[in-house]
Amino acid sequence: MSDLHAGSRSNRLDSAIHGLLSQTPEIEAAAVVSFDGLPMASALPQSMDEDRVAAMSAALLSLGERAAQGLGRGELSQVYIEGDAGTVFLVSADDEAVLVAVAAKGAKVGMMLYEVRRAAAVVADVLRAEEAVAPAVDAAADVPYQAVTEAPVAPPEPLLTAVPALPVEPAVLPTAEPAPAWSSYAPSGSVLPGDNPNWS
Repeated sequence: MSDLHAGSRSNRLDSAIHGLLSQTPEIEAAAVVSFDGLPMASALPQSMDEDRVAAMSAALLSLGERAAQGLGRGELSQVYIEGDAGTVFLVSADDEAVLVAVAAKGAKVGMMLYEVRRAAAVVADVLRAEEAVAPAVDAAADVPYQAVTEAPVAPPEPLLTAVPALPVEPAVLPTAEPAPAWSSYAPSGSVLPGDNPNWS
């Protein structure tokens, strides 16, 4: 794992700032500030208040953006302020944050801008890597839920179980005796009373 992806975001931003200070001794202080004016990381002397530096940097950046757009200069990429005691650089970290660097008097502006821009690119990489990790973590957190919902469902148990067939003997039906033949209740001859001599 590279140093860029090791440790927390604040540790990586601190590493980028201290790398800038160690490689460029003319830079006396540096900070990473959000566009809202909140400090994200800083290496400032005790004479500089972190919150105040962040608020002033955000105000300068906002004013610089309005001036650049109002004068038709396009999007703002950096602000350079020169005073009697030194210079201040505000360089955009690819629309992720702002890197503020305070250089000593007599520092070579060209070299300072080069180093500050390099450090701003590192800061932008750190912040972009943080944004890329967040959706991946959210997706990993959803995996157990998806696994449960997408797991194959076993068929339900049958309510009735098959009963093994028992041997069945052929049914023997009782045979009916033949019905007697039809006979008339009259002994013989006519059934009318006058026709039978035995009737009185």
